[in-house]
Amino acid sequence: MQGWLGLSYEASVALVTFLCLCAASLGTLFTYHRLPEHHLDDKTLDIVRIVANIFGLLSSLVLGLMVSQASSNFGEVDKAVHAYATELILLDRAIRDLGPAAEPARADLLAYVTNVVAMRDVERPALPAENKTAEETLHDVRTKLAALQLTDPDMIAQRDTAKADVNTLLRARWGIIDRTEGSVPFPLLVALIVWLTMTMACYAYRAPKNAIVVTGFVVSSALLSGAIFMILDMGRPFDGPIQASSAPFEHALTELKR
Repeated sequence: MQGWLGLSYEASVALVTFLCLCAASLGTLFTYHRLPEHHLDDKTLDIVRIVANIFGLLSSLVLGLMVSQASSNFGEVDKAVHAYATELILLDRAIRDLGPAAEPARADLLAYVTNVVAMRDVERPALPAENKTAEETLHDVRTKLAALQLTDPDMIAQRDTAKADVNTLLRARWGIIDRTEGSVPFPLLVALIVWLTMTMACYAYRAPKNAIVVTGFVVSSALLSGAIFMILDMGRPFDGPIQASSAPFEHALTELKR
């Protein structure tokens, strides 16, 4: 998903967050002295600090919820990928038992797994156009299995099992695709950015103006933005630097080539 200035959605949100936090903290730091004197007394500072703690608490709760959702989604996808790769191996075993006549179907399955591994993205289901023949390939495998002329009851039963395995693969594939979208609601994300912005502005109120304070605010803004980026990226397991591992498919490809 493309975002602002050609960046990914996650990077765009992180950049906007960083700019908002820096603007709020540094803007408050260098302008609070312009307020009337009665806005700069110690009692006002105490209230501002209390308000900052409230915003900080709300932000912590939302960040924890986002981490939990993203981590749960990523874990489910990782399990689904392992299960999918296992089903590929089982299907290959079932096709092998059908003999030489089933080799064309097995060749299609091997080509499919080879393509998945070569793409290094677990077939990028979030962008179907990049692998639009994936589902067609699995359908072709099932069609070729159904076209086998078999007379032995055991072989017919084995073929039916293989066809059922293809159906299982198709369901598993769509199950993975359904989990590829980000799991963080946009309104919640906006609320989090607003709360973090208010927190930084509150902490900058009556803070000393020196290089250490400025650096601290900039670094803190970068760290918070980076955390949001990683959470959003984890919520989309097939995009960005944090992706579901393709190792199960590489193992499946090794098994299919034996």
